[in-house]
Amino acid sequence: MRFTPQIPIASLILSILVLWQPTLADSISGLSLAKEEKIPSVWDKNKCLGGFSPSFRLGGEVNNPTTYNLQNLKNLRDTLKKQNPALVTEITVSFQTGSGPRTETYYGVPLWELINNPKAGGGLKPGNSGLNSKNSFLRQYVLVDATDCYGAVVAIGEIQPNLEGKTVLVAYAKKASDGKVVPLTDEGFARLVVPGDKAGGRYVTNVKNILILSAPASPLKPKYL
Repeated sequence: MRFTPQIPIASLILSILVLWQPTLADSISGLSLAKEEKIPSVWDKNKCLGGFSPSFRLGGEVNNPTTYNLQNLKNLRDTLKKQNPALVTEITVSFQTGSGPRTETYYGVPLWELINNPKAGGGLKPGNSGLNSKNSFLRQYVLVDATDCYGAVVAIGEIQPNLEGKTVLVAYAKKASDGKVVPLTDEGFARLVVPGDKAGGRYVTNVKNILILSAPASPLKPKYL
């Protein structure tokens, strides 16, 4: 009988604890959220906002890293045409888009010349040759990425004149419906044009970077007989 008065008290304490737990949980949750909001994630720091690109950076495994804007690119095109009047700087292409087929005439600088001409990139730097240095340029590629982090790759072998020799263009203008040459105001100041591609997946707009890189060495160990 001595412990009977303590039973209601214990029940009362348990009831208070049960009622208090959600409040405590909410407080902890609120503190956690506040802490997370104060510390931006790595994705927030590096996210791509997209939008119009007024310039792009040519870099990576190239001798003359340079930043180009519209005027620089037009001046380079004029210089290259003076050096070689036969140089192709105008291309008419047809390609499939999400809204249907499209045919355009673009004007710009051939990607090979942008990388290799002494007045531009100045040529390829040796990259990662893997375990065999023969024709190491065949391991190199061009990564073109946009302001929204969209990107595409063109192999050096595709544009090397002694191999496929494709005239991939870094375009800064196109022919309008009335025949006038107009800037690419709706596509950033420059875009990639890849003739021969059936779909326009590599026609990167709002170009932000053009980087020359090398494929890494194979992860497979050579086997000897």
